[in-house]
Formats: sequence, structure tokens, C-alpha cells
Amino acid sequence: MKQLIFFTLVFFCTAFVECTDPQKKITVGNSSFVHLEQIDNVWWLVDGNGNKFISTGMNHMQANIRFAPYNENFWGEKFGEDIMVGGKFNPNALPEIKKWMAQAAKDHKEYGFNTIPFHRALNIPDEYFEDLEIFYLGKIKTGIIHAQRVKLYSPNGKFPDVFSEGFKKNADKIASAYCAKHKNNKFMIGYTYEDLPSYEYSIYKMRYLKDTAFAYHPWVADIINKEGLTEGKKMWMEILKKHYNSPIEAGKNYHIELKNWKDLGKINNWSEPNNKEKWLADQEEMNKLILEMWHKINREAIHKYDSNHLILGDKIFCHGPGHPAWVYEIVGKYVDVLLIQDFEMFTASHVEELTMYHQLSGKPILNGDHAYSYTVEEMRLSKGLQVESQMAVGEEYTTYMKGIMNLPFMLGWHNCGYLEQWKGGRLDDTGKQQGGFFDPYGKPRIDALDQIKKANTEALLWHESAGNAEFAYSRRKQRWE
Repeated sequence: MKQLIFFTLVFFCTAFVECTDPQKKITVGNSSFVHLEQIDNVWWLVDGNGNKFISTGMNHMQANIRFAPYNENFWGEKFGEDIMVGGKFNPNALPEIKKWMAQAAKDHKEYGFNTIPFHRALNIPDEYFEDLEIFYLGKIKTGIIHAQRVKLYSPNGKFPDVFSEGFKKNADKIASAYCAKHKNNKFMIGYTYEDLPSYEYSIYKMRYLKDTAFAYHPWVADIINKEGLTEGKKMWMEILKKHYNSPIEAGKNYHIELKNWKDLGKINNWSEPNNKEKWLADQEEMNKLILEMWHKINREAIHKYDSNHLILGDKIFCHGPGHPAWVYEIVGKYVDVLLIQDFEMFTASHVEELTMYHQLSGKPILNGDHAYSYTVEEMRLSKGLQVESQMAVGEEYTTYMKGIMNLPFMLGWHNCGYLEQWKGGRLDDTGKQQGGFFDPYGKPRIDALDQIKKANTEALLWHESAGNAEFAYSRRKQRWE
């Protein structure tokens, strides 16, 4: 059970916050672009023309779902056959990709969705969404920090060394190139980084280690196992100095010969310690420093080239016990909006959890990935919280939307799914098919979507009276199957 920690928020006036009347209105960001406004204690996204909105969208605009073996020819005829070459998505087929994006924008707008969310391929030219006049989240990747993907996709198979000059220069280079295409864009909501990083050991262990396995948090290990007395190793040294009376005492815990602190530069293989509690405390302090530096450098790199747009950062894993309080406190210092992933029925306990995240971070929240799902006969098992019909999907969507709109700090939510993924498609690491509101050939699931469109349309009105309405909780049992 997640520990609920509440405290009083104090709002600071910074370079990015215009405090007019603190009791009535707070503005965060550049008011000529998508920004935040807190009006009578209710948080809103507001576009450059002053129009308030709630962000709604459908995730997973991806080639492996749109162009699976069973529907590849169908969409190839519609968009152009060059979009797939040799059975693989062709990122250079720009006219064809633009048709695909136009179809996605049309499907969104037709059912009251206004945002192309986080989950889409990086090689889609997202600046085209400006022409299609639909809001979208920018995706900037200065390093891979999703533990399962680091070894597969990181250039050296390791986590980024956020303390190194090389990481800072690389972040600057990437931000310069990406921001050049987006800094003047009116429909981009803000910048996002990575998907579901495990910021600290307990979440990493829960997701990736068996109960009997022992391992360091891989981000910590990749930094403290480097050759020489690097800046990161110096941070580790300062932590050990705080936690141990001498280098000899620290060395004994880690089975290394350590006569003086500078000898840490010679250590590039840290073994299993004697005292696990002290090791966990050492590691947690290092995780805090890493997290702080990751967000600090990303924010500074982006704002060097674009101070017009909001920062949303990483999409944070909020299932199970959740990250400890310090994660939200640190992240909250460097983002404007807390971007989370939390699959829940709308319950009183979920309200408590969302409130906790808001109070710890001090930031409004966007639930960037969440879904209720009905597994059709062409699927084995779809992702999402399972319900008994498409009608039930629409009912639960409405209950959730109306519920979170009664929370003054919520800015919306993005559904985990757009097109359904049937048997025969390439699965992600969940091993389940992607759910959605359209079948693989673009036919809408009307029983769900008629209700969803109504909820999306009424969300603005519901949020106007946030905090004043009675909560209507889900009547269905929450279950993953």
C-alpha cells in the first residue's frame, strides 16, 4: 500500500511563473504558447490564444500496429505502398507518413480527442502536427534510462553518466537540433523524455529482479564502475564519507582494500556488500543525485534553446507500491507538469494517490497512459484493465474522466491504445495485444466511442467546478488478466 504523505504547498515566483494575484491566478510558461494557468485554484492548460483545454488523446500511433501482417496492405493502399519497404516501416516516405498522421488527427478530432500523446515512434516527424492543428507532446531523448532497453538501444549498452561533461554536451547538441524545429510551434504542449524509468532500487527490483537475485541499481553500477576518479565517482565518494567513519570501514563493507578515499578511482567492480542496509542507503543517496542531475541538465539544455514550452519530463511509473516520496519531490523541481502512468479504476484510494503525487511534486498532473479494455475474439489478451464489453469501456472512461476533472490539479489523461492489435502482430514487452478504440482497419468501436466523445466534450465543464462536485466511483472490480 502506498504511503500517503501530505504537506502544505508553497508556490514560488520564478522566471517561469508570473504571480499576479496568488489567490486568483498563477501563470506558468509563456502565454503566447501552450502554458499553465491556475485560476481560482484550478489548474488548466491554456493555448496561445487564451483558450483553456484538457488534454485527451490516444497512445500508440506506431508502425507495428498500423502496418501489421494482417492490415499492412490495407493501409499501404490508403497511404501509399512506399510507407513499408521489405516488410519494414520506411521513415523516409514523408508524403505517405503525412497521410497517416492526417488520419490519426482526423480520428482524434472526430471523437473529441485533442492531443497526440507520448507513445509514438521517434522517427515520425512530429512537427507536421502543427499543420494538422492538433496538440502534441514533444519527444526529446538525451539518453536511454528505461532499464530493460538500455543494453539493447544505448550506444554503449550503459546508462548515461549524467555527471560527465560528455553527457552535458550531448544533451546540448540534441536539444539544439530538436528545439530548432519546435520552439515556435503553437500546438506543442511541451517536452517529454523517457518512458517508465526505474529511478530507485525498490522499483527496479520489483520490475526486473527475481526475489533471490542480487544486483546494484544498474544506473548506479554503470557510474561507479567506470575507470578512474570520474565526477560520478567523486559523488559516490562523498556519500561514503558521510556514511562511514573511514575509507577502511567502507572498504570492509564492500570487500575492497581502501586505504584512502582517492583509491576509489582504482575500483571498477563493486561486489555484494556485507551490510545490505548500509548499501541500500548508499545507493539511494546516489540515485537521488543521479535523478537530480538528469532532470537539471535536460531542463537547462532545453531552456537554452526554447523557453516557450513546458517541461513534462519522464513518464513516471506509478503502479504497485510506487516510487518513494523523494522521487516526486526531486522531479517536481524540474518539471512544469508531472507526467505519470497509472492504470486504476476510479476509486477513493486512487484520489488519495493522485493527491499525494501532486502534493509531493507541487505540480499539476497529466496521466499520460491508462486504459480500460475489452478483449475481442481476434485477440488473446489486450493491455489495460479488463471489462466485459465495449459499452463498459465507455462507461469506465466516462467515470474516470469525470472523476479526475473534479480534482483541481489534473490536466487530463491519454488512453493506452488507438488501433487494436490482433493476433499475428509484433508484441511489446508486456506480451499482450494493444487495446484501442478502433479496429486494425480503422473501424470505430462505437459502443465505447459514443460515450467517450461525450465525456471528452464535457471534461472542460466538469473541470470548471473541480473540487465542488460529489465523486462517483467505479462500481467494477479492478483486475489485470
